[in-house]
Amino acid sequence: MRVKPTPAIALAIFVAYGIFLILALQITGVDYDEIGDSTGNLIKGVVVPIGVGSILLAALTSRLGWWRPAVHEESKAGPRWLLVVPALLLLTAVANIVDNGFGGNVPGLLLVLAVGVIFVGFSEELLTRGLMLVGFRGSLPEVYVWFLTSALFGLLHGINFISGQGAADTFQQMGFAFAFGSVLYLVRRLAGTLVVCMALHAFWDFSVIATTTGPAVAATDTAPGIGQLLILPMVLIAAYGLFKVLRQGRQAAPVPDAAGAR
Repeated sequence: MRVKPTPAIALAIFVAYGIFLILALQITGVDYDEIGDSTGNLIKGVVVPIGVGSILLAALTSRLGWWRPAVHEESKAGPRWLLVVPALLLLTAVANIVDNGFGGNVPGLLLVLAVGVIFVGFSEELLTRGLMLVGFRGSLPEVYVWFLTSALFGLLHGINFISGQGAADTFQQMGFAFAFGSVLYLVRRLAGTLVVCMALHAFWDFSVIATTTGPAVAATDTAPGIGQLLILPMVLIAAYGLFKVLRQGRQAAPVPDAAGAR
């Protein structure tokens, strides 16, 4: 089946996945703040529900016939020097690990965490900067495509409140997710493929979770590390790059219709 992309389909996919995720996380019964406390919690709270969600999203993408437009840009956008943005994002995640270590977590837990964040990176990117992007591009200007995919990416993290995260922390995370989603939207346009976004997303999550959970995490250590110092220049360059790319618009060929999608 080949289905013509529309915003209505994109929003329906988002709502359906959100409902699935809420139900799956409620069934597992793992509190959000305790997900990284043990290997078992990671399996029940991340690997299983997000892994199943990844399979469902992949199957849906095949059913719709949207793989190519979901994963590939028809042409890259922006000056090549802006590739410093994904390079800085990667460097920030590496520096975060160098600054903080792995929190005393055992190798087995880190391995399960790696599997879990791969599923997270794949599913969240395929959902937001993949399927929703394709659907919105069916009839909306590119500036709306950026804003809506980033805003809904932030809203997706509101589910963590239902899973036990505090309201203040959830709102803060949603705001960060909007900014992070904007950076990843830019990365997609620059790199020409969603795969780079998936990989960076997964590694970023790994660097955050691995360094903020575990028996050796020092809650009183608030000194800024190298990773934190890299965030501001990355955000400033990304904001400039986003302005340039959105001003340029989307000069590629339009998204294929129901007969031509692949």
